[in-house]
Amino acid sequence: MKSHQEANSVHLRNDSDEPSSPGKDVLRVYGMKFCPFTHRLKLVLAAKGVDYEMVNINLKSKPKWYSSKNCDGKIPTLEVNGILITESDVTSEYVDAAYKGKTLTTTDPLKRAQEKMLLVQWGKSTSGYYKYAFGNDENDKIQGSMQIKEGFEKVEKYLKENGGPFICGSEPGLADYVLYPHLERIAAIIPIVISQFERLQEFYDKMQSDPAVQACRHSNELHRAFIHKASNGDVDACDVCVSD
Repeated sequence: MKSHQEANSVHLRNDSDEPSSPGKDVLRVYGMKFCPFTHRLKLVLAAKGVDYEMVNINLKSKPKWYSSKNCDGKIPTLEVNGILITESDVTSEYVDAAYKGKTLTTTDPLKRAQEKMLLVQWGKSTSGYYKYAFGNDENDKIQGSMQIKEGFEKVEKYLKENGGPFICGSEPGLADYVLYPHLERIAAIIPIVISQFERLQEFYDKMQSDPAVQACRHSNELHRAFIHKASNGDVDACDVCVSD
């Protein structure tokens, strides 16, 4: 497991200067500490043992120069030798293909297609998470929890039919790392929902022993602190874990 370097400890804001370009062959990730899509990429980098440099971006007060890295202003963005790669799925697949280490992508075409279909269905849970965590009222929480359960049911069925304990089989693979970040956040705010699904609970528990998950994990308390600050409009919620 290789480490990464933080080019900045706090998240860069709209008045922040652009950091100097990364050195030759240095992989740089632009992301946000509590972003589940950045989390996906970090898990893949950790699982592959790839060293990288991290630049944190405040999504509520983006640096003016960041549009030159990602025209949509999204994260994560990879930069290496002047080349920019965007979108969490694309960057994760690129890292798996371009760097040495265990191959995370399922090689069987049919099984890989089934995993991708499952991840589309998992979108119900990710949408439900945002509605539950950042919604305006109790009705949003009710609707959010219902959507979360819809996605959970699809994953539970898949794990039962395919043996598990992971989506990719006996060991975590790319699909597991793509799905896990939102599950970690849901577990932090409504753990009782996961406990209603036996195979999903087993999946979540086993993922806690994975070295990549351990290297990238935030505590439930930290997730809840970020969600509380962000849902109350705190522009600097992303820096909740940074000491004054």
